[in-house]
Amino acid sequence: MQPAVRRDLVAVLVCFGLCGVTVGTWVSRIPAARDQLDAPLSVIGLVLLCMGLGSLVTLPFGSRLIHLLSARVLCMIGGAAMAAAFAVLPDLRSPYLFGLMLLIAGGALGCWELALNVHGAEVEKAAGRAVMPAFHGLWSGGVMLGSGVGAIMASTGHGMGVHFWIVLPIAAVANALWASRWDDHRTPVAEDGRRVRPSVKVITPAIMVLAVIILFSNTGEGTASDWLALYVHDQRGLGQGLAAATYTTYSVTSTFGRLVGGFVVDRLGRLAVLRISGLLTCGAIAIVLFVPGGVAPYVGAALWGLGLAVVFPTVITIAGMRGGDNSAGAIAVVSTLGYGSFLIAPPLIGLLADRVSLQFALGCVMVLVLGIAIMAGPALAMRSAGSEPSHDHKLKR
Repeated sequence: MQPAVRRDLVAVLVCFGLCGVTVGTWVSRIPAARDQLDAPLSVIGLVLLCMGLGSLVTLPFGSRLIHLLSARVLCMIGGAAMAAAFAVLPDLRSPYLFGLMLLIAGGALGCWELALNVHGAEVEKAAGRAVMPAFHGLWSGGVMLGSGVGAIMASTGHGMGVHFWIVLPIAAVANALWASRWDDHRTPVAEDGRRVRPSVKVITPAIMVLAVIILFSNTGEGTASDWLALYVHDQRGLGQGLAAATYTTYSVTSTFGRLVGGFVVDRLGRLAVLRISGLLTCGAIAIVLFVPGGVAPYVGAALWGLGLAVVFPTVITIAGMRGGDNSAGAIAVVSTLGYGSFLIAPPLIGLLADRVSLQFALGCVMVLVLGIAIMAGPALAMRSAGSEPSHDHKLKR
């Protein structure tokens, strides 16, 4: 690997980690935010939803900003804007203003993560090996670090304001410094000074199939985060602490799977990895639902995390390749559907559980994630106009 590519790779890794730290910092203080607002849980739920909606709304416009500014600049702006929005939260008592700032923070996060994924795809292409899973592994590790620091700050009596004003400026400045080291992949400029518009249409059958795979994967992830612990507590009889440990198990194996996933992708190829991921996740959910014994939920949760670990980063890589000179637009499309499914699927599962049963609802998710394995072949066989033939060869490795 050339020194310039290695330097770029390290810079992107650090920025992914700092993004995770920022998210983890906020997540760790949600209980404090609830006490600060002193509002009904229904209101708290709507307030928290604003952050996801902010990301969902800004993602379609993020690709245009990347073509206008570059991924490097958008990464700097997104990190700074998110930190600034979070820093205001400790002084707000109105749910409306709180929700507005979370909407802004979510929009900044959407732009930040899009810039990370787009530039990460460029770095992976230059490196010649699968590094996108490691990027997302650093993000997950950053979330753990940020939430861990938050837990320590909360347990030692430090308020949300002190915590945020210590951590967030450091994360934002460090992100800007490391992003400034990125190679600047800007949209080409024509002789008359105008920026060249991408020639590849984003909404193609190939991109939409990839988006559906992301929908299946993020539905599985959202189900694990919102319903796994609740299911094993209510249906398997585990106490609250032991039930919560199942999601911890899922998170640890998911992070581990992403950190080592690049090596697996390089050896088996993306097609094989996606097929294995779908089958493994389906089997993991089946273990949680149907295998008796106190150990089974933890085994299932561990395999669930491993199964989904590399699906999102792998599909992001493929979308970037399929997008040709509009990789930002392609990644934005699949990311938007991914965010949407992560937001919408858990409430729908709740409605289905209320009408039938939670086991039946999770069983539907078990069947759904099998679609990752089924659709992997068609997704990699389709070729978008403008994607390079060499890319298609690499995808089938």
